[in-house]
Amino acid sequence: MPILSAGAQFAERGRLNSMKIAALALGVLAVLAVAVGYTVWRADTVPVTTPPDAMQVGAQKLHAQLEDTIQHESQIEKQAWNSMDGLVKLIQWHQQRIQKLTGNAQAGEILAYDRDSIVRIQARINELAAEEKAKEEAAIEQAKEEAQEQKAAEHKPVN
Repeated sequence: MPILSAGAQFAERGRLNSMKIAALALGVLAVLAVAVGYTVWRADTVPVTTPPDAMQVGAQKLHAQLEDTIQHESQIEKQAWNSMDGLVKLIQWHQQRIQKLTGNAQAGEILAYDRDSIVRIQARINELAAEEKAKEEAAIEQAKEEAQEQKAAEHKPVN
């Protein structure tokens, strides 16, 4: 084995030291990457344990009340679906609630539901009115035809 000069030995040791430093730096970076990855994964899978604040609780209660109201109103609406008077009362009820809740920032979902309900119920009222008008016109037309048949029967000569 050849004997290296002092300068060559120093250069060889310097190269080994720089390789050790580079390997150590890569190892530290790998450990940091694993730690960050684990932290992100854990934050993504662990549920939030802080309790909801008063605003969130209020919003949840309002939403639950809206769901209960929608279910209750849908039953009432089904019962009154073919009754103009019942549907008009439902519209009035929605309008009263809109007046009460106007200006309440938390009631936006309820107000939107009431407006949509009014439009839907008004369309049904218009549909019922059109059906009623068509029935009246059909009855008038039938009465005219019966009157004409009766006149024709009276003027027909008897043999």
